[in-house]
Amino acid sequence: MKKYTKWIFMTFALSGAAFIAFNFFLDAKKKDCQGGSGAQAIEACTFLIGKHTSGFKGPYLLRRAQLLEKEGKWDEVLADLNELLSINVAAQLPPAQLLAVYESLIKVQSRKGSSSETRKYLELAVQNGSRAPEIYISLAETYIAEKKFREALNLLDTAGAFEGAKSHPYYNTRASAYEGLNDFASAYDSLKTGLTVRAPRPVLAATSKHLGLVCYELKRYKEAETYLGYTIKAGVECPECALLMTTIRGALADYDVPVARVKKARK
Repeated sequence: MKKYTKWIFMTFALSGAAFIAFNFFLDAKKKDCQGGSGAQAIEACTFLIGKHTSGFKGPYLLRRAQLLEKEGKWDEVLADLNELLSINVAAQLPPAQLLAVYESLIKVQSRKGSSSETRKYLELAVQNGSRAPEIYISLAETYIAEKKFREALNLLDTAGAFEGAKSHPYYNTRASAYEGLNDFASAYDSLKTGLTVRAPRPVLAATSKHLGLVCYELKRYKEAETYLGYTIKAGVECPECALLMTTIRGALADYDVPVARVKKARK
């Protein structure tokens, strides 16, 4: 009897040791998946995905998709993201994970050139509380193309509260929305503010070009000449700039023509 009890005790002890060892192994895989990079991290995530049921493998699918994105394996990224969406239908993903899926799908669909799918996931990301300003700016650009200028401005108003939002793309997109509403004065103010943001020379020149065109519409010809001149010197593509500069200089010359004095008649 004592011998039998001893074997039971040893079996439980070995099982417990095996369980502890497996947990250590599992923790190591989780660490590799969530904190590692490259093939080793992808392999660890794949192992964890295989060991979990659909309701619990979401974080590992998402992480593998992010790792595969860095490897440029876009078809595999899309497969993982679509699996995550199917999990969401069956058993709701946590909101943060679902948002991350939408934000990743924006990148994938944009690379695939699918404008309708990109637009869908841009809107879903916004609806689910994304705080990535570039998502709001991209959706605002889509709305501007659809002549939804007020909706674009509303998006940009929201994005303006996020960290890092107020960049050259933000101010240029805002100016374009104002132009669509024929509010060139507000477009001018937006671009003038944009030029105060530090950026590489080509970015500054592109904003300068936009401001030059707005100044032309406002008949602020001297400013238009300055900003378009900087654009040309910076080497930014602007096929219309040369013709506009000729028109502007002609307009400025008209302003500079001295008024002829009327001679008084001698008595």
